[in-house]
Amino acid sequence: MIQLETGMYQDGIWPNEEPAEHDLKNAMESAVPFAVDCLAFESWLAFIFIPKMRVLLTHEQPLPPMQITPAAEIYLSSANQRTLSQLQRIDNIANGNIG
Repeated sequence: MIQLETGMYQDGIWPNEEPAEHDLKNAMESAVPFAVDCLAFESWLAFIFIPKMRVLLTHEQPLPPMQITPAAEIYLSSANQRTLSQLQRIDNIANGNIG
């Protein structure tokens, strides 16, 4: 998660400010993938995805199977290669494709 956060900073896409509490609450309740109806994809990564994954890792829980990279390729610029690369690594680990 640290490498993803670092990549987002290096790519210049880490959000400048945290969303309001009610926006985060709405995003957590959203039925839309990645809560893009409530937050920018980058904000979802920074303030929902990364914190949730850190909780799982801290409690030594397995990561759920996921495919975030295809969505990231839609919502982020192809210039955001550090972030896209880290998300692909996370997808691979979560899906047991380590190697």
